[in-house]
Amino acid sequence: MTRKIFLVVCLCLFSLNLMASDKAGYALLDTFVKFFKDMAESGSGGIEKVDRAFQDMMAQAKKTKDQGEIDLMFYKRFTRVLGIFKLSIIPDPQFMIAPIVDREISEFIEDITGEERVEGKGIGQFANAIAQELINLRLYLDTQDQRAELMKKFLGEFGPAKK
Repeated sequence: MTRKIFLVVCLCLFSLNLMASDKAGYALLDTFVKFFKDMAESGSGGIEKVDRAFQDMMAQAKKTKDQGEIDLMFYKRFTRVLGIFKLSIIPDPQFMIAPIVDREISEFIEDITGEERVEGKGIGQFANAIAQELINLRLYLDTQDQRAELMKKFLGEFGPAKK
């Protein structure tokens, strides 16, 4: 199952073109995509390699947040992707945590795509939700400079009535 999830995510991520940038958020997204692309191309990996890479990405995300290079919204959403993916690859031969993992993955899929998880399609839905959230994060970064102006406009139109 873990191998299937990994392969489907790799295929979905191949379609993303995140174009690395000097900005920390773009760099984090690029690292995530590049890691899976490299593993898919080389055919090597395993849980130890994925875990090590995710630990490094989490440390980098914390560092960039602490240095003010990414905001809290980006940090929370990016680390949620890391966490939910890591949860999906934890070995569970006796299915002790399977109900928890299934619930969290189902919630993630529904939060991101609006779809309920469908039995037999969960792996594809999960991979799609991860890819969609990475795209959402990219769009968030792309529009960050415009957000202050959009908020000003929004509050002007829908804020308290002017006297």
